[in-house]
Formats: sequence, structure tokens, C-alpha cells
Amino acid sequence: MPTSYADSAQARESDRRWDLPNFGKTQHFDLFHEYTAEDLAKIEARRLRERASLKLRISVAMGQMELICPPVRGAE
Repeated sequence: MPTSYADSAQARESDRRWDLPNFGKTQHFDLFHEYTAEDLAKIEARRLRERASLKLRISVAMGQMELICPPVRGAE
């Protein structure tokens, strides 16, 4: 006689996992880091470098776009 899904070991294991306190939740350890002044200075320096790099990359991309499709003069 066949057994139902609810009687199977697979169903019991699934139910057991759902009952665990942290099942399906990810922990974000990086959200609760206590930064020192030195850490904050390093983070700010990295942000400034990234911002300068982004500005340069945008300039390069705009230059490439203008080579392909030059801006229309007189439409301003």
C-alpha cells in the first residue's frame, strides 16, 4: 500500500528544517562591524579613489560615444 508524502522521511526532514530558528534567513555580519577611526579613513580614501576612477571612466565613455555619434552643433 503506498504511503503519502506526509508520511515520508523527506517530508519530515523538510518540516524539521522549516522549524529551525534561522532557516531561510541570511546573517549580515558586515552590518554590525565596529569601525575604528583608521578603518573609516581607509574606507573614505577608497571611496575617493573609486569616485575619481568613475569620473575618468565616464569621460572616456563619453569620448567614445562622441566619436561614433558626434554632438549636433547649433541645436542648443
